[in-house]
Order: sequence, then C-alpha cells, then structure tokens
Amino acid sequence: MIRFIKCVILVSRPKGWKAYFWMGMLGLFQGEPNFRAAMVAVYSLASYLATAFAVNNLFDAASDALNPCKDNPLNKGCGKSAVYAVIANQVLALLLVAVNTPINVFLIYLAATLLVVAYSAPPIRLKGIAGLDLLSHIFYFGILLFLYGVLLSNIEMAPPVLAKASVIGIYSAFLQMRNMEKDKVYDERGGDETLSVKYPGLSRVLLYLSGAASATGAVLLLSPSLTAILSVLLVSLLAGYWLGWERLVDSLTVLSLSLSVVRLL
Repeated sequence: MIRFIKCVILVSRPKGWKAYFWMGMLGLFQGEPNFRAAMVAVYSLASYLATAFAVNNLFDAASDALNPCKDNPLNKGCGKSAVYAVIANQVLALLLVAVNTPINVFLIYLAATLLVVAYSAPPIRLKGIAGLDLLSHIFYFGILLFLYGVLLSNIEMAPPVLAKASVIGIYSAFLQMRNMEKDKVYDERGGDETLSVKYPGLSRVLLYLSGAASATGAVLLLSPSLTAILSVLLVSLLAGYWLGWERLVDSLTVLSLSLSVVRLL
C-alpha cells in the first residue's frame, strides 16, 4: 500500500504544479473568497493538476524512455493503476465542484479537464498536432485556470481581470514553448509533430515574443508605485543574472501579477 501511494504521488508530479496552481489561486484572490470556496479551489486544482501530469505520464511513457532528462515513474516500476487512482479522484473532484459551485464554474472546470486529457490522450492527442499543442496549453494551463479561480471568488469579469487573464495566457504560451524546445528531439523520436518539431524557427520566435510580452504586460498591470516597480525589477534582474533570461521572465511576470493581487487585499 505504501508503495502504491508513493506511485500515485510520483505519477502526479507535484513538483510541476507550481506555476499552474499559482494561476488558479491568483484568479481566486482577485476577490475575497470565503473558506468554502478556498477549500474547493485548493482540492479541485490539486486534483486537476495531478490528473494532467498523470495522464501525460501514461501516454508519454514510450517517448520519455528515450529522454534521459525525463523520470517517468511508469518506466521506473510504477504500474498504471496509480494513474487510474488519480483519474478516479478527478471524477470525485468534478462531482464536488458540480455540487458546490454555480453551473458556470463547473463548466469552466469541466472544459479544462476535458482539454487537459485530450492534450495527452489518443485519439485526439493535441500534443502531437503543431499549433493546437500551444493553443490548448494557453487555455488548460493558463486562461481557464485563472478564470476558474476568478469565478469561484464570485467577482465580475471587469477589464482589469480580463487583462490579467490575457497576460496569463501569454505566459502559459511562454512556458509551453520553453518546454517544447527542451523536448523537441525526443518528441520527434516519439512521433509527435509539436510546433517546435515542425516549425523550429517559428517556435523560437514565439518563445522570445511570448516571454517579452508576458513580462511587459505583467509589469504594466502593476501598481504605479515606483517602489513596487523598482523592487520587482531589482529582484527579477538578479534572478535573470544568476539563473538566465527565462527566470527573468518568470520573476517579472509572477511577482508583478502577485503584487497586483496583494494591492487589492
């Protein structure tokens, strides 16, 4: 049983949740959620992310075996039953959201769940279709997560909220392009025609453009306070200097959008 629980955790890849869990919680704290909404958000987001990564592990096992940078638990002795347990929990999460939230919230959550499964699972497997791999990621690991949190907090879709949703979508594109660039050799060997595999030049351009646009957009949404702007720039420049330009983008985007929420509280 302990081994099985460990495998369930491993196939869920919680280390990969950080950016995407943050997107959902960022949406939630656009308003002032009550305790019930916050608990539903935490559980349903964790379940959703576990499902996304577990299903990806299941259908990427063959290509991951070719990639020395991938540590797919299904290639390390864990059985498919661990993935099935995660999926069963996702069914419970869907029921919980259906019972405890308005229909529009449930529909956003259901749409995201179906899309994230379709990304990895055949016969659709959006991951293997150049263009749709990027577009789907923008929604299921970006805009829909943010809007799900927003709707749970029961606030209106005002222009500032929609502007943040747009920046989240662009940042999601950056995260996806970065991942595809790193995996393109092994994706190609596995038979997936990702955007990076089919159009490598365009992929690189989109990587740089999405990074620049998300960072710039996030800073523009920050408080006009000079202290806040300078603090974000200083921390981000240090992160970029020590860890590379991609971390500069991460820091500018995440810190700026997070501080914009803190200002509202």
